[in-house]
Amino acid sequence: MSVRGDKGSHFYRQRQRRLRERRQKMIIGAAGAVLAVSLSVFGISRMVQAGSGKHNQSTAASETELAEKLKGSCFINDIDISGMTKEAAREAVLAKYRWNLRVAENAPAETVESTSAESTAAEGGTSAAVTSAATTAAEIEGEAYAVSDLLKLRLEKLLAEIYGETASNENERRYYLDAEGLDAEIATEAEAIAKKWNRSAKSSEIKSFDKTTNVFEYSDSVEGLKVDETAMADAIKAAMNNQRYDAVLPLKADTTAPAMTAAEAKEKYKVIASFTTTATNNADRNNNLKLACEALDGKILKVGEEFSFNHTTGNRTLERGYKPAGAYQNGKVVLEPGGGVCQVSTTLYNTVVKAGLMPTERHAHTFAPTYVTPGEDAAVSYDGYDGPDMKFVNTTKYSMAVRAKFDPKAKTVTVSLVGIPVLDEGVTISMVSKKLEEMDNGGVEYVEDTTLKPGVEKKIADGSIGSRWVTNIVTKKNGEITSDEFFHNSSYKGHSKKIARNTSGVVTATQAANAMTITENTETAAGQATVSPTEAVNPGKAAESAAGKVESKSTKSSESTAASKSSKSGESKSSASEATVEKGPGVNLHDGPTTAEETVAAAPEN
Repeated sequence: MSVRGDKGSHFYRQRQRRLRERRQKMIIGAAGAVLAVSLSVFGISRMVQAGSGKHNQSTAASETELAEKLKGSCFINDIDISGMTKEAAREAVLAKYRWNLRVAENAPAETVESTSAESTAAEGGTSAAVTSAATTAAEIEGEAYAVSDLLKLRLEKLLAEIYGETASNENERRYYLDAEGLDAEIATEAEAIAKKWNRSAKSSEIKSFDKTTNVFEYSDSVEGLKVDETAMADAIKAAMNNQRYDAVLPLKADTTAPAMTAAEAKEKYKVIASFTTTATNNADRNNNLKLACEALDGKILKVGEEFSFNHTTGNRTLERGYKPAGAYQNGKVVLEPGGGVCQVSTTLYNTVVKAGLMPTERHAHTFAPTYVTPGEDAAVSYDGYDGPDMKFVNTTKYSMAVRAKFDPKAKTVTVSLVGIPVLDEGVTISMVSKKLEEMDNGGVEYVEDTTLKPGVEKKIADGSIGSRWVTNIVTKKNGEITSDEFFHNSSYKGHSKKIARNTSGVVTATQAANAMTITENTETAAGQATVSPTEAVNPGKAAESAAGKVESKSTKSSESTAASKSSKSGESKSSASEATVEKGPGVNLHDGPTTAEETVAAAPEN
């Protein structure tokens, strides 16, 4: 008989069953709670990661892909990557091949023909002949162009293909680090190579002037280069297909000859225009002309460069050797350092126009000049760089030079331009001016003279009538007028009539020291009205009036002009009346030829 509580009794078995049921319920409840918490955490995690789900999937896929090993036999070039992960394969390839492909202008020419990557691999690796054609960095002179790393780019494309859907392919596979699929990238490299080396041919031209030897120096001519982009792209492809990733490729380019060598430049450069004006016997004024000419002489103007008379000569001061000479300041005669230099700027102005160039700044004088026809003058201010100036731009295709000389014996100023002619043969350009009207003179100016008796008047100088002029540009071909166009108008004031008298009531034997008189013989005044700038007075000899009738073709009127007409184009030999070319393109305006090869004698010409 069973005892209550005995393990074999009915009651014991029932109690044990109930205990088991209670434990199962507790376990199920605990599991349910854990499940609920887990679901809650998972839900929050899903909410946080909602925006990056695809990224995580991609990362997981990448990790799987990187961890996946290839099945079957697989080669990249001659490297066996069978059984490797993607990362291991990448490391194996980059450990063997180093990208250092370059292009050099002076690299030796290729000595082998390109072969395909497939045939090279079939022969058991890189061809020995191809390898020997590679140039080392030590053999290169000058800067080389480093081609962008196309090896890595090609490798990544291959690895993406190998470790894609075909990763489980057990068949033997071979891939090559060639140029396949890189046409766009290689074309971009060819463009960059062309940008580095393409250059235009550069002709020889005047670069400097040696005043001690009176000889011009010329720049060296340079050949141009035009890179063959198609050939360069083919060379890069061939290097990759032949596994020459560290080769130095020779530049594929065609050369272009310069239009003019140094020897040819010395023959073609000549005096393209020259102009001469006559000075006076005033020693101080002539000293100023000499200094201004020395400042201009040998000035080189590059293509497109603007010449400034004021900036070239600098301020005309006593410290720089200029002497006081007659000048006008606000319409009054004064003595100023540098008086007279307007004759040099005017002479240059006429030379520029004759050469077929157009001034960019020109000012008429206040009073009509006497050393050139009115309307053909160019006043400047020596009271600072910002005053009235005479400017022009070198619009020719080559550099040019200014030659200037003051001849103390002949008392003349000659200015020439040396360059490549811009006018066609037989073409000449000149200014022709005509007086349009006369205007009132400056009235009467009385000068105190105590040597005169009271009530006695003495005429010192006759007054002059003011005038307005029109200037045209006349172009001729073999002496026949081909164009006659308005250039500018110029207006000049009249000089007052000067009369001496004595109003003091005291008669002296000699004139007072401060009774300095400058008559209109020390003439031509400063240009346009400014607050303080002064301009040189010129006592020069009157020039002949321009021949021929000039009809104004424009109603435009002003006292100054900033002429901006484009220069006449074309190239020709200069007129014999302007210059006599001996054996070379230089110019000598001083004491005679120094060397036959570098001398051009400019004929004085008004």
